[in-house]
Amino acid sequence: MNKVIALSVVAVLTMAGVSYAAEDILAAKKAALDNSEWSIELKPMAGGKGKSKAEQDTLLFSDGKVSSGNLVKAGYNTTNYTLRILEDNETLTWETMQTSEKDGVAFWRGDIGPDGIMRGVLSKRDLKNNTKDFNFVSTGSKKVAPPVPPVESAPAPALGLAPAEGK
Repeated sequence: MNKVIALSVVAVLTMAGVSYAAEDILAAKKAALDNSEWSIELKPMAGGKGKSKAEQDTLLFSDGKVSSGNLVKAGYNTTNYTLRILEDNETLTWETMQTSEKDGVAFWRGDIGPDGIMRGVLSKRDLKNNTKDFNFVSTGSKKVAPPVPPVESAPAPALGLAPAEGK
């Protein structure tokens, strides 16, 4: 019985160590993704009439949020994203949903593999419930400067002048 308890304790401690290691890997990958800009090429998925051209876009990951240059122009909000690391402890997966009052909803899912290339899917649903799906792949990425927080203006310092005496 004591051997079973001892083995159970060892198994739990081992699993806790694995969990902390995975969290450390995820934290390091999240830090590497933060303040990065990715050039991507979007291609419409099959189902449309004729062949549509690929379009270029830029994804910006900053301060725990993601934005698409093209979708910002269409009125979509910058949003938080979720991250997870796949079982290989190398592939990072991110997901988000962006909304636009005048255009609809966009669902993103991207994977960054050990090769450093991002691949994923964008699914856009317009206000009439029509859906357009795209595959995307990164064509380049770079680190960018973190955003500078706005500086609050302080009140002007008092000059320390005494009030003028009445004449």
